[in-house]
Amino acid sequence: MKKLMAPVLAIASLWSGHALSQSQTPESDTEISKQIENPVTHRITLPLRYEADFLDGPYKATKDTFSINQAVVPFVLNEEWILATRTKLPAIVQPPKKLGNSWADGLSNGYTTFFLSPRYGEGFYWGAGPVLYYPTATNSVLGVNKWGSGPSVAFLKENESPLVFGAVVNNIWSFGGPPGSSDRTNQFLLNPIVSYHFAEGWSVGSSPNITANWITKGGKWTVPVGGGFGKAFQLGEQPIKLDLDAYYNVFRPKAGNDTWLLQVTLTFVFPK
Repeated sequence: MKKLMAPVLAIASLWSGHALSQSQTPESDTEISKQIENPVTHRITLPLRYEADFLDGPYKATKDTFSINQAVVPFVLNEEWILATRTKLPAIVQPPKKLGNSWADGLSNGYTTFFLSPRYGEGFYWGAGPVLYYPTATNSVLGVNKWGSGPSVAFLKENESPLVFGAVVNNIWSFGGPPGSSDRTNQFLLNPIVSYHFAEGWSVGSSPNITANWITKGGKWTVPVGGGFGKAFQLGEQPIKLDLDAYYNVFRPKAGNDTWLLQVTLTFVFPK
């Protein structure tokens, strides 16, 4: 897990520098809860997620995923623009995909999105840029041993209203390999974001990862429907948000597999 810890330490180190150099005006738990939804936020965020995918594979077992889930680290480029980096790195414990095979565990492929985004502006946030997909998979069952890239765009509507909505869209292609090779990636992601924020940091919402695997045989789409609730709070001076979500995959590659998934996310928010 040394590879998994490296991004955590890098983000924590970055936060320390920010914390020493700047003082932060206290914000309400509800404001913090809304900012966490923003894929191009000007805050450093570190979401740690556990996801359970039920009825996976022929043994109908549970697939466990532990991830740094879209951690945001923004960099100021000039008076008008920032570069918001958004990183995902999953570690997986996966049941056998075929009868008689063994379980697999380790890192899967991670990626970082580089969003060029306006530094100023209130109410509507957007960003666009490339995705860098890297060969962090420690097992061929969990990912591909190739670099990849593709375009990504994001937007979010967030103001005084309790309603927040937006989306992140990307497509990733891996580099190299013959057209018929299974050791490659061509995957689409649509992540809609809708949430309603109450007083004292409470919220309800939905943010499913709708995906299409363009090179797989058979069913290509996975479309989850569902949502959950969250609570932002202060632990000492540290802003944190806890989210619990459940989704049902109404469309999935195999009819009887991967029907339900449960997500528990703990997000740490650091100073600008």
